[in-house]
Amino acid sequence: MRLLIADDEENLAHALKVVLEDAGYNCDVCFDGNSAIQLVLQEMYDGLILDIMMPEKNGYEVLSMIRKKKIDIPVLLLSALNEVDDKVIGFDLGANDYLSKPFSTKELIARIKVMLKENIMDDSYLQYQDIILNKKEETLSCKNTKYQLSKYESSILSLLIRSESNRVPIWLVIEKVWDNRVNVNPNTVSLYVSYLNRKLLALSSKAHIEINEENIELCVNI
Repeated sequence: MRLLIADDEENLAHALKVVLEDAGYNCDVCFDGNSAIQLVLQEMYDGLILDIMMPEKNGYEVLSMIRKKKIDIPVLLLSALNEVDDKVIGFDLGANDYLSKPFSTKELIARIKVMLKENIMDDSYLQYQDIILNKKEETLSCKNTKYQLSKYESSILSLLIRSESNRVPIWLVIEKVWDNRVNVNPNTVSLYVSYLNRKLLALSSKAHIEINEENIELCVNI
């Protein structure tokens, strides 16, 4: 999994990078709020370790901005501030967890594991390669760009991602998505697959959906 560490204490940021990479994570570092926002918008991270006291934009401002842009990255706030009100502000802005400095690296790693596990286990999110389907909002995102889906598009993509082979028979799509309505046929499925492929292309995703007479399949562009 890939993490971004944003902390203006460069020595600490680099030390955390070493510790977390030893724990099996891939890490990037930055040292100010503007850089953190830019990287989150441009890259795809599984989690953000965010210091509150940073130049240009503080951690609260960074968190507020990425949540306003509907970016659902899990965020662990780091701070020397240890007042209850400071923690409440962070959680109100959308932080997933809060850790006061100084802290042990064991506790940091444990909190990151829990935070990322909770995010993965949230049934409202499904991931395949570089795309994330938000079932509650019926949105499809890739590299922090998001498209709204129709109810049928979301249901088709959910079936494909959940399938162990990422392949689903067309008859099953009609049964699960449209409840075997009389006026729905394979041409209907083909139409909605074309809609999804247009959105995947617009997102510059590696994924696309192939369709034949019997099945639809979620594939990766080579």
